[in-house]
Amino acid sequence: MLGFLSGVLRDEGGYEFKRAVVEAMFDMIKFIPESKEQALSHLCEFIEDCEFTKLSVRILHLLGVEGPKSPQPAKYIRFIYNRVVLENATVRAAAVTSLAKFGVNSAEPALKKSITVLLNRLIPFFFYHLFVLTLSQVFG
Repeated sequence: MLGFLSGVLRDEGGYEFKRAVVEAMFDMIKFIPESKEQALSHLCEFIEDCEFTKLSVRILHLLGVEGPKSPQPAKYIRFIYNRVVLENATVRAAAVTSLAKFGVNSAEPALKKSITVLLNRLIPFFFYHLFVLTLSQVFG
């Protein structure tokens, strides 16, 4: 079933259609715990090319909640970090929040350290972005 839903997410479709598919995957994670790992992996693949900010934010939130509890939490970090670098401000904020949740809730000390390094690398990025935004507002 997850393979089918993942394939549907790759097909053409509007926001409401894709939202319904994502919600079905969320329900599978909630009610069929054995499906969680595979569903999270499919959702990670989906956010790589997701054109809908709301869906990306919802998925990133779910990854921040469920990812740190998974047997291999580190496998989700690349997908989340890519959203910080490649997406709009709303998705970037959701991705940073998700990374922070991994740092706080992970049971692996090495993963916590890696997350801290990633978050520290993002600080100059955000200051630069804020600086450019401020300049564009001041000088039009």
